[in-house]
Amino acid sequence: MAKDCGTLMPKIIELLKENLGQTIKELAKQLKVNRSFLAGYLKALEEQGYVKSKRIGPAKVYFNKKVEGR
Repeated sequence: MAKDCGTLMPKIIELLKENLGQTIKELAKQLKVNRSFLAGYLKALEEQGYVKSKRIGPAKVYFNKKVEGR
């Protein structure tokens, strides 16, 4: 399942802008990518400051970093 990582980041950012607070499972389904791959990718994006995550119960929910002030 080779996805172009160059086009994946803008898609993730757009999905998080449209629908605040999504889990890896929700994002993976929309992007049609493997959840394990996406988990690592989101971790890297978070370390680079593009997204942020928050643990809500058992789920880790991701948000677009730019809209956290809303």
